[in-house]
Amino acid sequence: MTIDHNSSLGMMPAKAIIGYLREIGDDDAADALSQSGPGGQMLGLNWGNEVWGNTGMLLGFITPMEGDNPGTILNASTLAPDSALKGTRIKITLDRFYVHRFPGRGRHKILMEFTGKNQIHGDAEELRFALTTESGDKAGAPVHGTPIFLGASVGNNGISFEGNIINVESDQDETLLSALGSGPFKQGLSLLTTAQPALRPFVGLAQSVVAAVLKRSRNKPIYSFKLGLDFDTSQTAAKLRHGSFVVIQGDEASWSWHDVRWNADSQQIVNNYDNLPIELNYLIFRVSAYDAAELPQ
Repeated sequence: MTIDHNSSLGMMPAKAIIGYLREIGDDDAADALSQSGPGGQMLGLNWGNEVWGNTGMLLGFITPMEGDNPGTILNASTLAPDSALKGTRIKITLDRFYVHRFPGRGRHKILMEFTGKNQIHGDAEELRFALTTESGDKAGAPVHGTPIFLGASVGNNGISFEGNIINVESDQDETLLSALGSGPFKQGLSLLTTAQPALRPFVGLAQSVVAAVLKRSRNKPIYSFKLGLDFDTSQTAAKLRHGSFVVIQGDEASWSWHDVRWNADSQQIVNNYDNLPIELNYLIFRVSAYDAAELPQ
C-alpha cells in the first residue's frame, strides 16, 4: 500500500491527535498540546517541542571531509548534478535515523518503509523495503549502513522514492514485525525481482506487514516524504550525485543550513552556535556506486 502524506499524525485534526496521545498514554504531550477557548472550544495546537508534528521536508547534502569546512551541509538544490550517473546502478543505504522526539513514553518501536520504482530490462518494477528499529528520545536508532535499495537503476530523469515512518504502539504486532528481521530484509534485497525472481514474494510480504500494522489504531504514520534527485540545473531541483543526503522533518520557513553542520565524531547534526544536536527528527541516506558484478547474470 502507499501511505498518503495527509495521513501523517501532524496532518490530523487537533482532537484526533490529542485523542491518539491519550490512547497511547502520553498524557503530558496531550495536555501540552491542548488549547481551549470559551466553552471548551478547541483552538488548535501549540506544537512546542513536539517536532513529530512537522509535516515539511528539509533536504541537505553533507560535503566530503576534505576542504576547509568539513561537515558543511548544503541545500541539496544548490549541488551540481553528476550526469555520469545516468544509466548506472546505485546503492542507497540508511546511515542514520535520529529521534529528537516521538509520540509516546519510553523507547519507541518504529517501522520504516521505503518504496519506489526501478527500471530494469525495459520494465518498471516495484522497489519496497521495510525494517523495524527502536529509539528513545534525543538518541540515534541502531541503524548504520543499512541497505535499502541495492543496484537500483538511474534513468535519464534521476531517481525517486518515498519514505514512511510509523510509530508502533500495539504490543500485538511483535510477531508480525519479526518477519521483517528475516534474511532478505536484513540484507536489503527486497528489489530487483526481475533480475532476482526469488525475491518477489518478500516485496509482497513487506507490503502486507505494513498494511496490517496500520490497521491498528495505536499505530500511526509519523512522517511521510517523497524524495526525488535528478540532473536538472534548476535552483529548485534536488540534484543526484554520490554522497550523503539529509532528510529532516522540519519547516523551511525558519531554517538555514548555514546554522548547522555534521559532527563526524558524534555522528550528529549539531548547531554551530553551541555544538548541541539539532532538536528535530532526521534521516541520512547515502548514495554510492553498486558493483555490477554482484548482480546475477
